[in-house]
Amino acid sequence: MYEIWGGWVITSEGIKENYSLAIEKGIIKDMGPRDEMRKKYNFEDSIGKYSRIVCPGFVDAHMHSFQIATKGLTADESLLEWLKKYIWKWEGELTKERAKACAESAYLHMLHCGVTTFSDYTSVHHVEEAFKAARKFGMRAVIGKTLMDRNSPPELQQDTDACLKETKSLLKKWHGQKKGLLSYAVTPRFCITATDDLLRGCKKICDQYKVLFRTHTEENMSEVKWERKEYGKSSIQHLDELGLLNERTLLTHCVWTSKKDIRLIAKNNASVSHCPGSNMLLASGAADTPYMLKKGVNVCLGTDVAAYYNFSMFEQARLACLMQKEERHDPHAMDHIRAFAMATKNGANALGLKHTGEIKVGNKADLILLSTTHLAFSPLNDAISQIVYSTFPYAVDSVICNGKVLMREREVLVADARKIMYRAKEILGVKK
Repeated sequence: MYEIWGGWVITSEGIKENYSLAIEKGIIKDMGPRDEMRKKYNFEDSIGKYSRIVCPGFVDAHMHSFQIATKGLTADESLLEWLKKYIWKWEGELTKERAKACAESAYLHMLHCGVTTFSDYTSVHHVEEAFKAARKFGMRAVIGKTLMDRNSPPELQQDTDACLKETKSLLKKWHGQKKGLLSYAVTPRFCITATDDLLRGCKKICDQYKVLFRTHTEENMSEVKWERKEYGKSSIQHLDELGLLNERTLLTHCVWTSKKDIRLIAKNNASVSHCPGSNMLLASGAADTPYMLKKGVNVCLGTDVAAYYNFSMFEQARLACLMQKEERHDPHAMDHIRAFAMATKNGANALGLKHTGEIKVGNKADLILLSTTHLAFSPLNDAISQIVYSTFPYAVDSVICNGKVLMREREVLVADARKIMYRAKEILGVKK
C-alpha cells in the first residue's frame, strides 16, 4: 500500500485540503485528512507534496493516434477536403513500423497531458500496433479498427465480410487484456463509408460481445447533406432504426444534430464525444452541448488529434466553455464544473468503464498530480476553475493508472521517451 496526497484533492464530494489517498492493488482503499491517514497506515511509499493538486486522470474520449504524423500539414481545410487530401492518403500509406511510431508517440504525448484513459480510432490496417503500445504504456485504452466498405480510397476500403471478420478477430484477441485495461470498440468511420450490411454486422458483434459501438456523426454540413439525401433522414435516425443507439453507443461530434435527434440520443442513453478544438479548426460548427446536457445526454470530450494539434484536455475543457459562451453571447452557457466532468467521469461513463473517472473509495486509482508552483495557480483561488481556464500540460507532475505510477515528477517510467521522440522524427515525416 502506498500514499498519494496533495494540498488539494478533487474528490467526488468536493475539494479536500491536505488530503491523502491509500492505494492498494490498484484501488483507492481509503482517503482522509493526511494527519489521520499517516497514523492509520504504514505506507510503503508516498507520492505528492502540499503544492500538488490530486485529481482524476483525464479521459480523451476521441483521438486518432495513427494520424499524429500529419501535424502541421492539415490546417485551413474543411472536413471532407482534409480527409481526402491528407488523412486518407497517409492512412493508405501506413506501414507497421509507422503505426508503431505513431501510437507510441501519441500515447507519450497524452501521458504528459495527464490522460489516463483514451478512445483511439486507429485506422484500417496495423491496429495491433496500437494495442501493443497501450499495453506497454499501462494506460486504460479503448481501441478499434476503422471500418470502411464503400465511398473510400481503394487502399482503405474492404469488403463487408473482411471488415467484420477482422473486427471479431481483433476483439477476441485484445478485449479485456492487460487485466482489463484494454478494451475493443466496434468502429465504422461514419455512415458515408459504411453500408447498412456493415452497420447491421456491427450491431450483431456489439450485442454478442457487449462492447462499445462508436462512429463519427454529423460533424460537417456537407456530410449531413450527403446522408440526408441518401437516407431521407438524419444519420442519427438511421442508426436508431438499425438498433445502434443504446447505452453502449458513443457518437462523436454531433455538431449539426437537431434538437429532435438530441432527444432521441438521450432517450436511448447514448453518449456524445464533443471535440471543440477540431470543430473550430475545421470550421465545422458548434455542437449544442448545453441542450444535450439539459436533456440528459452524457457528453464527454475528445482532442480528435490530428484534426487538432495537441492532446491537452485542459485546452478541450477550456474550449468547450468558451465556444458556447461566444456562440450564445451568454457567460452562463457552459461552466467549468460541467467541463471538468466532461473531461473526466463523463468520458469514463461513455466508454462503459466502471469505477473510474472520479476520486472516491473503491474506484480505480486513475489519478494525476498537478503542480501549483506554476503561474496558472498563482494565486490558487478555485482549483477546478483554474484547471479549466488557466492550466496547460506543463503542470502535470505525476500520472497513475490502475494504481501503477506511469510518470513521476515529469519522468516517464514506462517507456524510453527520448527514443520514442527520436523514432517519430526519423520515420514519420510526411510530404504534402
